[in-house]
Amino acid sequence: MSGEGSGKKRYVPFVGLLEDYVGRSPWDYYSWGHIAFGIGAFSIFSLMITLWELFIGPSGLAWYFILIFVIIVGVGWEIIENTILWKLGVKYENRKDSFINALFDILFVILGGLATWLLKWIIMDVMGELGRWFYLSAIILFVIILIAYFIGFFITNEKTKKARKDLGKLIS
Repeated sequence: MSGEGSGKKRYVPFVGLLEDYVGRSPWDYYSWGHIAFGIGAFSIFSLMITLWELFIGPSGLAWYFILIFVIIVGVGWEIIENTILWKLGVKYENRKDSFINALFDILFVILGGLATWLLKWIIMDVMGELGRWFYLSAIILFVIILIAYFIGFFITNEKTKKARKDLGKLIS
């Protein structure tokens, strides 16, 4: 499907609405999963500070370290995804992500982490609310982004079915 071995340069759109472009376009439905990953990672890592402050006292760990952890995990995940998972044959269509897709996947993980940090800042720092409201809001945001992932998956598959059907009409 991908034609990468043919040596010809093929147009790859910014948004991969057909499954042929999944893993090659900068934005595909998996991008929503990477945003959710960033939200989840920031929320889980932030528990280090929250639990420390709850049970021990003021934490010496700054919140920007949580974002650094999210970045490290995002980069690590892309390396694992495009080496180990690819070798095991569990990657999408058993093809590696393009460099631009992998770069954008990392950026989307960071974006999810930054959005969650902003949510934390608004709820805990500006509004002065307890951490439970931050974590409840983070869970809701995570679920909304996962719903966007499933919608993107459906749209991609429907557009692919339609494109193949139209191609069949064109060929016959």
